Amino acid sequence: MVTAQEQAVLDRIDDEELIRWVQELTRINSVWRPEEGLGEEEAARWVEARCLEMGLETHFEVVQPGRPNVVAIYAGADEDGPTLMFEGHTDVVTAGDPDLWTDPPFSATIRDGRIYGRGANDMKAGLVCALIATKAIVESGVRLGGHILIGAVCDEEEQMIGIKDFVDRGWADRVDGAIICEPEENHLCITQKGVMWIRARIEGVMSHGAMPLTGVNSAYPMARFLTLVHSLEEREIVRHGRDEFLGQPSITPTILRSPVSGEPQNNVMPGSTDVTLDFRLIPGQDPDWLAQQVETMLQAVTAVDPRLSYQMDVLEVRHPTATDRDDPVVTTLAGAYMDLTGDPPIYGGVPGSTDGTILNARKGVPIVTCGPGDIYIPHHIDEWVSIDEIKTAARMYVLAAMRYLEIKD
Repeated sequence: MVTAQEQAVLDRIDDEELIRWVQELTRINSVWRPEEGLGEEEAARWVEARCLEMGLETHFEVVQPGRPNVVAIYAGADEDGPTLMFEGHTDVVTAGDPDLWTDPPFSATIRDGRIYGRGANDMKAGLVCALIATKAIVESGVRLGGHILIGAVCDEEEQMIGIKDFVDRGWADRVDGAIICEPEENHLCITQKGVMWIRARIEGVMSHGAMPLTGVNSAYPMARFLTLVHSLEEREIVRHGRDEFLGQPSITPTILRSPVSGEPQNNVMPGSTDVTLDFRLIPGQDPDWLAQQVETMLQAVTAVDPRLSYQMDVLEVRHPTATDRDDPVVTTLAGAYMDLTGDPPIYGGVPGSTDGTILNARKGVPIVTCGPGDIYIPHHIDEWVSIDEIKTAARMYVLAAMRYLEIKD
């Protein structure tokens, strides 16, 4: 049940301002394209300005040129009290061909109860909800026993250098629980798949297509290798089954190039072929063991000819995450959802990996991924977010913060 004191803070939320802020942030093109002068800096400056307006202790930290993080803190009454983090990222993926969009990709057009635009869903709406929730708490004058930390970081969509820098600078050491504001239709996602990326290259000998025996075609051993990879995926599915929230594991070839460099020609046999494998991991899988299996398969397919060789690089490993339903960061959000909607919360898992993966794996921070936005619409043409969902999310965040950090009389 929402108390009178909690309701007074909820009443501070200005829905017109909430919608306007989502539009303003969505209209900032924060695709990482430094050759075009694009990146996260303008979006980060916008977030910084809102935090400074609230009177928050605000830090603008450059991770790489043009790629900053913003860290802002609302200090509670008890210096030794817990810290709840609201986490979001300022980068967005490419809009693709703008002519395929109904409205310009960065227009933040409102239509049929939705805000349309690249990044509106993933995940500028969630980040704005965290800002608006914090603003309502600050303006209410309520005293909380702990602290709110807002982390608006760069580069979630690629190497996650933003959240890694956040951890390396020591910010995560003070975080007791984190709400990752990614689009999950306000479901409470308490698990996330892990990820491992492996790049494998097979080197042969380039030759004329009319005289293939004078060289060694790298494409054939790569084809055999990919067949073995598919068999490995099938065995892993049998071994580990389906996770309650995450489903089955997968291994997906995502980038395949032959030749690796230079101009491909119809009459030139490729001397090199490479592939990037995207492993999506569920609890119980061992990425080190999987990497060993990949290398064994590469050894096997290149052993047929001494002129064949391979290279293999593990590009990234992020382990699956899981947070207990009884953890306070989960229970406070669950109670907020029930009190606001009258319905029990829907629990789920994140099929991809988020910045929360780094917080949990490197520092053991309990995380729950919960934010507004259709689960399946990120990265699509005509990306959108529901206005009703952002209104609910902002209010969930208010109640979760007040209950997690506790009100001081």
